[in-house]
Amino acid sequence: MPVNSHTRQIIELAWSRILGLPDGAITEAAASPGGRRIEMATDADSHPGEDEQIATFVRLYRSSVLYGPRWLLDAARDVDDEVLALESTMIRLGAGHAARSLGESALYYAEDIPEIERSSSVAVSYESADAAALEALCPADDVTEVGLSGLDATFTLVPDDGSGTPTGAPVAGAGYEEWQGLIGHLGVLVRPDVRRMGLGAYAAAIAMEEAFTEGLVPQWRAALGNSASQRLADALGFELAGSQTTVLFNQ
Repeated sequence: MPVNSHTRQIIELAWSRILGLPDGAITEAAASPGGRRIEMATDADSHPGEDEQIATFVRLYRSSVLYGPRWLLDAARDVDDEVLALESTMIRLGAGHAARSLGESALYYAEDIPEIERSSSVAVSYESADAAALEALCPADDVTEVGLSGLDATFTLVPDDGSGTPTGAPVAGAGYEEWQGLIGHLGVLVRPDVRRMGLGAYAAAIAMEEAFTEGLVPQWRAALGNSASQRLADALGFELAGSQTTVLFNQ
């Protein structure tokens, strides 16, 4: 279901603050006929201390923001948003500055709590130690990508006998990182031997519910080509809202 206008404005406000823009900048850009692109020069005198070695292009509903050094803004000015969102385009534009991609991802948001039928076979642990124990049972690349134990809130599924006594090692977990006090950015990790059993969706739904309780809009980010992540976003009721492409320079 599409998010309502109030929720959309919260998302736009969060991203305005993340990218160092005035609070209403993205909402105002979205209200322009056809929407428009905002440019944020990280090497401008008015923004001292910004990281000139990173650039990100964010498309959000009817507007977009290109955050990066002025030479990149100039090079991208006549490039269509659909084309600029491709990591290949960002790398090409930054080829003279040793550009390296950090990925192209789809951005999703939700404003409804998914229906959760509570399980009697797994309990939810709020302890960071259980999140770390789950990470020890998962591939290093997955652990690094999700960063579960380092999130602001974690919810780890542990097999349980129904009376509060654990009966095995953690099987899955989810959590969120709070962005600007407005967005709860979700991450999900599932033990390889129990994947495709709905445990990731269950853990994610719990994390979404907790984020809503804290007054946060849940955000899901799915890497380009990760169809499993995109399907999970759809199953949880997330709405596709845009994309984010990020590159590093001179690293």
